[in-house]
This record gives sequence, C-alpha cells and structure tokens, in this order.
Amino acid sequence: DRHCLRERGRVAAALAGLVRTGEFRMHVTFRCPKCDQSQRSGDCQVGGAVECNCGWKQPITEADLTGNAPNHCLICGTMDLWRQKDFPPALGLVCVATGAISALTAWAYYRPVVALLILMGFAVLDMLLYVFMSDVLVCYRCRARHGQVDLAGREAYDHELGERYRQEEIRMRSTPQR
Repeated sequence: DRHCLRERGRVAAALAGLVRTGEFRMHVTFRCPKCDQSQRSGDCQVGGAVECNCGWKQPITEADLTGNAPNHCLICGTMDLWRQKDFPPALGLVCVATGAISALTAWAYYRPVVALLILMGFAVLDMLLYVFMSDVLVCYRCRARHGQVDLAGREAYDHELGERYRQEEIRMRSTPQR
C-alpha cells in the first residue's frame, strides 16, 4: 500500500513539474454565452483570450490568473469553482451498466464466482481510473471546465453552494428579460 501511495505521489509531482515548466497549457471547455455552442479554448495565458467562432471574446489579463490557476471563472467571472475528475459521466454509466449486466448474466448461469470476479474487475478498473484521471476546475454558475490547472487549495463540490447557484438560475429563467 505504501509503495502504491509513494508511486502515486511521484506521478503527481511529475505532472506538477510539467505544469510549472509550461509543458501543459490551461484550456477551458465552455458553452458560449452568445451562441450557446460548446467550445474548447486553446492556450489560456495572460494577453490571450477565450473566444468562440461566433465572435464572442473574453480577454485574459494578469488579474485573471495566478500562475497556472484561474482566480475566477474565465467565462462568467464567478469566484466559485470546484474540483472534479475529468471523466465523461456517460462513459461511467456504460461501465457500470456493462459490469452489472455481465455479472447478472454470470449469476443467471449459476456462476457466482465468475459474477464476483466480474464485479471485482470493474471495481479495480474504477479505482485505476480514479487514480490516473486528472482533475479540472468547474464553475458553479456556467459549468465551464478549466483543465490542466494548478488545483492547490481547491475544494470538491459544495452542495449548499451548488443549490444556491441552481436557484439563481431558476430565478433568472423565470424573470422576464428587459
């Protein structure tokens, strides 16, 4: 167990070194506020901009970044960002469904050992994905995903804060625009 944790620490340190030396460049995946199309920015650095093909553009200034971490959402300006694994939820659902169906099929053919091995195999796969998948910062308000950033001091999802932003979105949709 100690060896695994030590190796994970070495991998994290190597990745942090790549971030510090500039091998990785921060990018943002977002829905354009103007045309509502999903976009992915290129390098996000001071003097550059996050932009969409429709012409929407948000310049990046020194006040927006501290090192390789955004001080706030680069799309909407919200200060509240949470840390999340960069893993597509649909792929996770497919893995769970495949494991469940495979294990139930083995169980139906009176192969309980095979069913348990299938479940354990998918548990190991889940653990490996969790260990090796990178994290991103996600904006509570606009759900923009800031990838390849310094995550020091960032917290996981806060349900109370998430509910506050969800209620704000509901109020904004129900209030007529002027």
